[in-house]
Amino acid sequence: MYIHDRTTYLVEVKSHVDRDDVEWFYEKAGVVERILGRKADRLILVAVNIDREALERARELGVDVVYGGIVE
Repeated sequence: MYIHDRTTYLVEVKSHVDRDDVEWFYEKAGVVERILGRKADRLILVAVNIDREALERARELGVDVVYGGIVE
């Protein structure tokens, strides 16, 4: 999902997120930024559940995460 006003948000919604999902979203965001010719102000992943390792990787990459629960 691409949302823009004065700021640009790239959002992905999933039921479950693992580390590979975080990496893939980050890579896709880079491609979209190149296509748009502008940097996204925020990258946001929305998930019902997320693996702890994925949550840590998202934080490292600066991806904001909205989630219901952490899966160990």
